[in-house]
Amino acid sequence: MRWREETSSTGAVRLHVRRVVEPVAPAVLLLHGLGVGGSVWQAFARRLLPDLAAVAPDLRGHGQSDAPPTGYHPADYAADLIALIEAEAWLPAPVRVVGHSLGALVALALADLRPDLVRALVLLDPPLDPAVRNPELASVYRLRKAAPGELEAYLLDRNPGGGPLLAQSLARLFRAASDAAFEAFLSRDESSGSRAPAVATEAFEQAARIQQPCLIVQADPAHGGVLGDAAAHRFVARLANGQLHQIAGAAHALHATHPAEVARAILDFDRYSSEPGSGSR
Repeated sequence: MRWREETSSTGAVRLHVRRVVEPVAPAVLLLHGLGVGGSVWQAFARRLLPDLAAVAPDLRGHGQSDAPPTGYHPADYAADLIALIEAEAWLPAPVRVVGHSLGALVALALADLRPDLVRALVLLDPPLDPAVRNPELASVYRLRKAAPGELEAYLLDRNPGGGPLLAQSLARLFRAASDAAFEAFLSRDESSGSRAPAVATEAFEQAARIQQPCLIVQADPAHGGVLGDAAAHRFVARLANGQLHQIAGAAHALHATHPAEVARAILDFDRYSSEPGSGSR
């Protein structure tokens, strides 16, 4: 597997993009969660080959992409991706889109704003349940500015199986991310770590307009998943062509804790959505 890294300057901001160029396969756009970057997909992307070749941008305010002082609503991120898809021949529309957490909200916004550009959606543990708190968000935001080693210790404690190297890698990404990106998704009561209710409300409104095949892959709320069962079923019921896949024991970063199961779900869904009559474009 060979990756290429490049910068796309076609939209309002410059996006740093990593993409698999060998072996050649249909592109799948992989959208990361809040505070990290496209590099988090590099190990996982191997599991999608030879069927799908990853395209993993750093979203605005993350990684090596530009970080404007404002513009961190899902629609702002989606506008950057619209420009990317329209400009780059190596990302032909309609494209398959997989998004985790914040990336899932961005994927929804992209499909809602420009349905002609999206073939199918996979949303990994999307944060659209106002009843589920995510205290890690506020903790990471605060510890980014703490003494050296505190954020790493916190991340290692939350995911001891990942080991110290993973904790150090994630800490570097979190510290590099824009403050504004975090602040856009923190509630006014920063200590609660909850996402603004308007984000969940908007996601449910968008779901009713999404016509493409859409798979929700739900992590386990008992292990840190941010999507409860009731909200997951309500959301899928609003989709014209939706499916729900639950992974018991999976943490919120389920593509990291259960990569084989997540990759299998994505590939099985891609085969389904590629069948005539599935609703894909």
